[in-house]
Amino acid sequence: MHKRFFALLLIFLPTQLGFHFWPEWSMVLGRRIDYLSSTVYLTDIIIFFVLLFWFIEFRPKLRLQILIPVLLFAAVNIWVAKSQPESIYKWGKILEFGLLSFYIVRTKPGLSFVARYLSVAVFYSSFIAIGQFIFQHSLGGMFWWLGERTFTIDTAGIARVVLNGREYLRAYGTFSHPNVLGGFLAVTLPFLLVQKKSFWIRICIILGIVALILTFGRAALVVGLIAIIGKNKRFFLILVIIPAIFILTKFNPLEESVVVRQQLNAAAFTLWQQSPLVGIGLGNFLVQLPEVLPSRQIYFLQPVHNIYLLVLAETGIIGCVAFLLLVKRSIKKFNVSLIALLLLGLVDHYPLTLQQGQLLFTLVLSLSTILP
Repeated sequence: MHKRFFALLLIFLPTQLGFHFWPEWSMVLGRRIDYLSSTVYLTDIIIFFVLLFWFIEFRPKLRLQILIPVLLFAAVNIWVAKSQPESIYKWGKILEFGLLSFYIVRTKPGLSFVARYLSVAVFYSSFIAIGQFIFQHSLGGMFWWLGERTFTIDTAGIARVVLNGREYLRAYGTFSHPNVLGGFLAVTLPFLLVQKKSFWIRICIILGIVALILTFGRAALVVGLIAIIGKNKRFFLILVIIPAIFILTKFNPLEESVVVRQQLNAAAFTLWQQSPLVGIGLGNFLVQLPEVLPSRQIYFLQPVHNIYLLVLAETGIIGCVAFLLLVKRSIKKFNVSLIALLLLGLVDHYPLTLQQGQLLFTLVLSLSTILP
């Protein structure tokens, strides 16, 4: 039974359907912040049943020698946090995904099993994304139940791209931003490419590549190209260097998005210096961000677009070293998808801040540890 629910989890990984709670601590400067909302997602419920049926059937023993130090550090990290309820909630999510990772490592699902059900996720995500670009608005209807948000090209704050002097809506799929959809496809397509090329898999790959292009996310497009083509280590390193140089030469340092990212990076270092050893508290970056940003009328209230700086600021040197050791242990197996996700983590935060990104990171990291 637990395998059936795990298959459902893979299928519904791209969804963001959930029930949001808005406690007082989810407000910053009087504004509701999605990243601070306590949310019960459909995928949380599926994870619960995966673990429930697995524990009932096999009664696995937890490794207390790892769990106890983590709980002790979490207690200290929560104690120093300005918003302790938010930190408690975020550590609860760490526990949830930690148990899911434990499940994956212990049950060792085959890559063909994972790819089979991820292909369904790639198919409908790409289908919705392509439809959004064609019609220039969300598709609505039953897709709302997969978490598709309602928008048109004229919606305030919607992501657009200019082609030949005309604005177009970038493809969202069921994700909160085209960059997240792009990251999902850049990481999952390599799983499909190494499978036996059935008609179904070929269709999913074609749709996935088209949808990836229609996100117009520079980082996802480049990293996706790297992940799709780079199958041996030497060729992979060449592919990393060349696109990286291309991206750097195309960036305008005076663009608003670049300036804001630089300010967020500086803010992360400033916040880390307040508590270098254990950090400012998990989930507390946004809570304290206005205190260290330059004074302005409208604040860009988003996490720093770099998962490594985010971990450093919120968990300090101890948490950052533990995170890097965990990644190092998994990356030894040379999983292209994991490396792609880690590269995307240099320029975005969703692998650690959004439900879909956290699920994807947990899945790829866990599978990397069990590769032969």
